[in-house]
Amino acid sequence: MFRVLVANSKGGCGKTTVTSSLAGYFARSGKRTTLVDCDPQGSSLAWSAQRAAHLAPVHALASNDPANGLAAGWLLRIPASTQVLLIDTPAGVRAHEFESLARHADVLLIPVVPSPIDLRATMKFIDIVRRLQEVRSGRLRVALIANRLRERTNSTKQLDAALDRLTQAAKIRVRDSQTYVGLAESGKSVFDDDTSQSRSHRADWTPLLEWLESRAMELSQPGNVTPLTPPAQRLGNG
Repeated sequence: MFRVLVANSKGGCGKTTVTSSLAGYFARSGKRTTLVDCDPQGSSLAWSAQRAAHLAPVHALASNDPANGLAAGWLLRIPASTQVLLIDTPAGVRAHEFESLARHADVLLIPVVPSPIDLRATMKFIDIVRRLQEVRSGRLRVALIANRLRERTNSTKQLDAALDRLTQAAKIRVRDSQTYVGLAESGKSVFDDDTSQSRSHRADWTPLLEWLESRAMELSQPGNVTPLTPPAQRLGNG
């Protein structure tokens, strides 16, 4: 099982969009995908409930108690056949709650939007992340997602410059678009929808998908995880 944790203590940074987009991708790629929604708002759970029967299935679990995270009780509820586990966390998650979740993850994705206020809050969260033993030992790898970017704006330039200084983390850029909002209403991601509009956004995700593939390959010892197939082989180059 390859376990992906999506977290940032700052709300409104697009954690659910990241989680649902990846869930749609992995499910369509043929991976048995489970999503655990730890946010009391239940946005990821609501997204999965809207998925039509013809779409690749995403198994979803609700958990509005991040203090318990994925302790033994939650692990028992995760289907044994799960190949990719995605964990969506709430805003305002406290340090001890986050640490509990991080112990059950292989990678951590931190979305951040181009706003000075959001960036300052995210930097405080990154300080907590850096202190984790799992991160310092290299067991838990971290990627930063510059989310909802609008090109050629000062806020985007400032965010790019700030993330460039964090050289120990992978960095991915995702453009701002109402496409995600429209698809979310019907339980879809850009990987479920084959319109030209959705396909045009897939390239933004390719660096992240390739980074996840690389991490999964590092963990692909017998009995550990099933290696993911590179995105170009799954959905084509569009």
